[in-house]
Amino acid sequence: MSDRWSRLAPLTGLVFVALLVAAFAISGSQPGVHKTGAQVISYYKAHHSRQMPSNYLAALGVVFLVFFAAALRSHLRRFDRAREFAALGFGGALLLALGIASFSSFAWALSDARNTLDPSAAQALNVLRNDFFWPLAIGLAVFMIGNGIAIARSRALPKWLGWIAFALGVLAMTPITFIAFLATFAWSLIVSVLLFVRGGGPSGAPAEASGAKG
Repeated sequence: MSDRWSRLAPLTGLVFVALLVAAFAISGSQPGVHKTGAQVISYYKAHHSRQMPSNYLAALGVVFLVFFAAALRSHLRRFDRAREFAALGFGGALLLALGIASFSSFAWALSDARNTLDPSAAQALNVLRNDFFWPLAIGLAVFMIGNGIAIARSRALPKWLGWIAFALGVLAMTPITFIAFLATFAWSLIVSVLLFVRGGGPSGAPAEASGAKG
């Protein structure tokens, strides 16, 4: 079972991306931060059937994101020059997961309580759903920069993946956070496939990897 998990674990990255892409596709556009409480309630009453499944898929995606981050960390920590930054990257993944889960939770609450919410409460929840982005942005930055440096410093994966990850991590803390977030999907797909093809274990650098302990 352990060997099978090690082999299949990287594919959780594919599932994570697929679930979040599906969640975005189903949800469509949502009320902006400046909408009134009455407008927010009206929207969620009209789109309840789309918002509930969309946010459930996003929540499932968070589960697979954490598993993917754990599989990536397991691979990177076998390399001496990557180990410290692999731990940093995994910590960032946990914060990123919290950020995504928060957005999903606020939208879920708005949809679930659409018939009983006071307009002022609906407006407050909608503001949080739009602007509670720092956990996601910071988590994405740490996740990508940590893994980017780990990859660039070692031969755990192609170095260009490391430099791309580092660049996306920096962009995550700029006004184009969402573009960096979407680009991370493509990066995760590539890493997921590469790790699966390599059997979840290190490729090359046997001398470096041999120094790793557990």
